[in-house]
Amino acid sequence: MDNICYEAVDEGRFHILGRTFMVLSELLSTLWCSNGDKPQPFAADLPSALTSESIAQVIATRDKMLSEGKYSSCCQLLESMSSMATQRCIYEEKGHSFVYTDPLPLDTTAIATAPARIDLAGGWSDTPPVSFEYGGAVACLAVLLDGKRPLRAQCRVVKGMSGIRLCTESRSLSDETLLRSSETTIQTLADLDSFNNPESECALLKCALVWLGLCPVDYIQDDDWKMQSIQPFLQKFCQREGENDVGLEIISSSLLPTGSGMGSSSILAGCVIASIAKCVGVVLDGMDANDHSSTSGSTETNGTNSLVHGVLM
Repeated sequence: MDNICYEAVDEGRFHILGRTFMVLSELLSTLWCSNGDKPQPFAADLPSALTSESIAQVIATRDKMLSEGKYSSCCQLLESMSSMATQRCIYEEKGHSFVYTDPLPLDTTAIATAPARIDLAGGWSDTPPVSFEYGGAVACLAVLLDGKRPLRAQCRVVKGMSGIRLCTESRSLSDETLLRSSETTIQTLADLDSFNNPESECALLKCALVWLGLCPVDYIQDDDWKMQSIQPFLQKFCQREGENDVGLEIISSSLLPTGSGMGSSSILAGCVIASIAKCVGVVLDGMDANDHSSTSGSTETNGTNSLVHGVLM
């Protein structure tokens, strides 16, 4: 198994690396349960990069933990490495580029809406690491709730503003009364640092911005870059270079309870990406590059055009 780890990282096959670490973790977890080991705090430092040298360090740390009988800590280490390898597959995808068209006019809101989802078969087969190794196939139905599309995102470039305002809303299905909301602002690259932490404020919106190319992932965590203002990156992203007094506002809304299993996160992510792309002029598969007309200060796109199991393809 260790040799597979070394070969996978040397060949850049990080999906194999992630799966191998997870298999090792599951194996040790079985041993841990059979030996009655009690959970222990996880206190090992993770490597900053995935290289042969860092894998050797992780293996050495694992062996030391095993010699000390720290099975639970060892499992946590291996699970964390599996997650790190999977993340590498997702946001460092090769050939990740977009075609651009004209952005929407200033203060025009792009809106993306989508129905909920009910899985019939194949649920989760299209998620890492299974999808990287075998592909995925999911049969599902798109459904309206009380005749409504329960998932929505909107985005606009605002004149006389700087930075990025992010807001997530949870509303009741019956009358769309606001139940709770979360808001944060992005002024520096460091403010995006938690984009891959699901528990951080507006993480889904931050992740969408990073995926769409607002700034290089490496800059966010680089000490020489992370305290830089987001403004020059934002101006380029919005195709507004030279306009210092423009900002971006993104709001996501859901009429579904969190954890409903009907796409309250995954389909909403597709809506967020679609609304941002429409606003700033990024052309995605399934979106008409010329359909940017607006008569009332907003333009709406059907968020289901390119959604497969809630993931915008």
